[in-house]
Amino acid sequence: MAILWKEPPPVLHTISLMGWKRGITAMRIHTYSAGTAGALTHPDVPPETCLRELVAVEIDEVAFRVGHEAELDIELGVGEIFGAEPGHVLVHHCHEIAVAVSYAGNEKRLTVHPATHVNKVRAKAIAAFGLDASSSADLILRMAGSTEELPATNPIGAYVTKGSCALALDLVHLVRPQG
Repeated sequence: MAILWKEPPPVLHTISLMGWKRGITAMRIHTYSAGTAGALTHPDVPPETCLRELVAVEIDEVAFRVGHEAELDIELGVGEIFGAEPGHVLVHHCHEIAVAVSYAGNEKRLTVHPATHVNKVRAKAIAAFGLDASSSADLILRMAGSTEELPATNPIGAYVTKGSCALALDLVHLVRPQG
């Protein structure tokens, strides 16, 4: 049963049929791709802009919404895809990443989606090693052999080199300077 309105509903934040909120004139879209850990930020994107105008998707690649496992239709407008939220997109060639995580001389293997946030990979690694909350509170993920912490909200697929679907990480305790 459809409800017909003689006038638009009085609530201004109602989502329109196109998927974005009324009054939104520009959105912030962050795009990632395989092998590039940093995001390219598009600060003032009109909601009707097609995603294909912001990302380059090659034949063997797919666009994913970061934090989700669903493929994105790059022909849709960014407002339809993300609503009023900032958009985070990963363009990647893999549908799953084989992650080898080392901790205290042991190694565990995980399989994750490329659009999974680093903090969720960290949680899976902690669970795989059977660590409790008190001993894992200061654990971080780093690229194997690196000294730099991976940002928790970045997609794990951004750290996988193009042409590969595997990644080696170290799970280490963060050393905080005392003083």
